[in-house]
Amino acid sequence: MKLFLLFLLLLVAFCSTGDARKSKLRIRRHVPQRFGSRSHYHHDPRDENSMSVVVPVGTPQQDLELLFDTTVSDVFVPLCPKQLNQTYRECFDASASTTFKRLTADTAQDMLSRSMIAKGNMFTFITTEYRPDVFGGMGTAGIGWPSLRKHPSDSYFPENVTSLAIGIDLDGCESSIDFDGTCKTNAGSVYLPITSKSYWQFTIKDLHLGKFNESVNGQMVIATNKEYIGMPKKFLDQLTSLHGIIWEADYGAYSVECDKASALPDLHFVTDGGVVTIPAKSYVYVWEPLSNGRCVVNFEDSKAFGFGPEWYIGIQIVTDYCVTLDYKNARIVMTKNKEDNGNLSCHEK
Repeated sequence: MKLFLLFLLLLVAFCSTGDARKSKLRIRRHVPQRFGSRSHYHHDPRDENSMSVVVPVGTPQQDLELLFDTTVSDVFVPLCPKQLNQTYRECFDASASTTFKRLTADTAQDMLSRSMIAKGNMFTFITTEYRPDVFGGMGTAGIGWPSLRKHPSDSYFPENVTSLAIGIDLDGCESSIDFDGTCKTNAGSVYLPITSKSYWQFTIKDLHLGKFNESVNGQMVIATNKEYIGMPKKFLDQLTSLHGIIWEADYGAYSVECDKASALPDLHFVTDGGVVTIPAKSYVYVWEPLSNGRCVVNFEDSKAFGFGPEWYIGIQIVTDYCVTLDYKNARIVMTKNKEDNGNLSCHEK
C-alpha cells in the first residue's frame, strides 16, 4: 500500500446562472511515518490530508493547483524557476504570461479567468519560491477574513458566502466547494455567530465524548489545512484515557485498536447555536493502519502541534457537515452533509 494516496481530481463545474461557482476539490492523504525515539514530533499541518483547488491564472491560461485554506486570506502563488519546465500545476510560469505584472518584491498581478476564487480580471497575489519539498510546492488559496492579509491590497475579497463539503459515502474521496453559494438548510442546521473577523471562529461551551463530559468555554477555529482536531492537553489526556486511545511516540500520533474504532462514541461540541457532532468514522483514520496494526486518531495537543488557537477542527467538520462561511452576516452555518460520492471508492486495496 502506498504511503501517499492521490485521490481523484474531478472536473471543475461552473454554475450556469448568477455568480455561483462550484468546483470539486482534490483530497490527498498519507499516514504518519515512524520517527524512532522522537517524542515531540510536530505534525506537518498537511500531514494526512489537504484540500486543493485548480485556479486558471495568466494569459494564456495556466491551470494552477493551490491548497485551500480557511486560516489565511491571501493567494500565494509559487513561481517556476527559469530552469524548470512547467509540466505540473504546482508552480506558475510568469515569463509565459503576457499579463503578468510585478508590483513589489513579493507581490504581483495577473489575469484570473472566471474561476472559483474571484470573478475574473486582474488580481493581486503574493509570489513565493517554488519548493517541491514542501508539500509538492503548491501555493495557497486562502478564504480567511481580510484582517489576516499580509498586505492590504494583496488579494481578492472573498464572495459574500462560500460553502464546502466532502463526500460522505465510502471513504470521502469526492468533495465540492461552491463560491457565492450556500448549503441547503433544514430544521437541524446549526447557526453559529463568529467571534472573530480573522479566523472562522465560534464559541464552544461543552465537550462530550462518551463518559467524558466537561465544560470548556473555548473558541473553535475551522482549519481546512488540518486533518486533526486540536485541543488543550488537559482535556486530551482525560478523554483519551477513558477510551483506550494512546499516544504513539514512535509515530507522533494518537492511536486506537482498529477493530475497536467503530465502537468509539461520537464527539459532541455544545455551541451557542446547537450541538456539532463528529462521529468516530471521521476522527479515526482506518484506511492506512500504522505498522503496529493500530489506527490513527486525529486528535492532537494544540499547543504542541497547532498554529496558535487552543481549539481547532480540521476537515472532519466538512466531512460531516456542509459548511457555509457567511461573510455578509458574520456567521457559520452547518447542515448535515449529503454530498454524494457516487458509490466510488478512491482507496487502493
